[in-house]
Amino acid sequence: MYKWIIVGGGIHGCTVAVHLLKSGKAKLDELLIIDRYKNPLHKWSMITNRIGMDYLRSPSVHHIDKRPFSLQDFANKHGEGSVFLGIYKRPLLDLFNHHCQTLLNSLSIEKVWHQAEVTDIHSTNSGWQISTNHNVLLESKYVVLALGVNEQPALPEWAASLRNKAPDKIRHIFEEQLGEVKEEGNICIIGGGISAAHLATKLCATSNKQVTLIKRHPFRVHDFDSDPGWLGPKFLVKYHKETDYHKRRLIINQARNRGSVPRKTFLKLRKCQAQNQLEVIDDEIQTASYSEDRFHLSFEKSDSKDFSFIWLATGAQSCLPENQLLEKLIKREKLPCAECGFPIVNKELEWKEGLYVTGALAELEIGPVSRNIAGARKAAAILVSLRAISE
Repeated sequence: MYKWIIVGGGIHGCTVAVHLLKSGKAKLDELLIIDRYKNPLHKWSMITNRIGMDYLRSPSVHHIDKRPFSLQDFANKHGEGSVFLGIYKRPLLDLFNHHCQTLLNSLSIEKVWHQAEVTDIHSTNSGWQISTNHNVLLESKYVVLALGVNEQPALPEWAASLRNKAPDKIRHIFEEQLGEVKEEGNICIIGGGISAAHLATKLCATSNKQVTLIKRHPFRVHDFDSDPGWLGPKFLVKYHKETDYHKRRLIINQARNRGSVPRKTFLKLRKCQAQNQLEVIDDEIQTASYSEDRFHLSFEKSDSKDFSFIWLATGAQSCLPENQLLEKLIKREKLPCAECGFPIVNKELEWKEGLYVTGALAELEIGPVSRNIAGARKAAAILVSLRAISE
């Protein structure tokens, strides 16, 4: 029996694991991370590489280690002290990834890694039992659900039929590659947020054809995807006084700068436009069809356009992550949920005795930053400070 099982080995799961190990709340033989992928941070690495991210949006103090200045110290130690951008010291992606990998290797994370898909979770008299797709039963006193939202990409309604007709020519950036991606000819990107912006600047640099970015709204320029005041008491004191979870959801939705880009990224896009590498269309897609190896899109206001490849950078579905797994768990264990379907947890992020959450599942408690790296750090700090958990 394990002391801790973490379900999910992305940014959130790895941050919790690092904090548990470094704080002494767990030893290697007491901890297990279950993830469907072979290596830690697989989805993070795949998506950031695919869209061509260069610098993170978050500042240098947001990373997976326990010490706030660990990333800056790492950069200085390895002679990489100049790889931070702007006044917020946004780290170069390569530096961030190097830091993550070095840290995880130093803690021998591979010894606690279990590649599998969790198919069911049950409470027991002594804790929790987890079933996997390999017909393995695992038991733990405590379980942390660190489930990512990007396993469930959001698709525009018009995209479904087109994907059936040309699956190799219309892809969502969150999806694992199923066969060859034929990214050629006139390329279209659907989306107005930072992922779409990164992908657009990458393709402008690598394609000899014009790239088109289609979004429903003008550029929304914000350095962060929510006000930094949500990291501390400035906004959270009032937020935690709100006991109506429907109102908390409304506050979160209003606080998030959805579909926004940092100013430096916005300026890169403007440069691509000025060099006639990028066309930007702010409009609603009315109809979409596919014939003779071309996608034909018509718009509400603009002239129709033909494309040979479409990237969907349209984010994740708004439902619970891993919703089939969680729906069974919620029903069986009678777990409290808000009107929006997300967990109602206590201040220690506990959903039921011994069952904890982080990431999107913790946002009604942590607030608008919960899904971000900063939210992962806040959740990890809460979990290692639990009074009920003996060292």
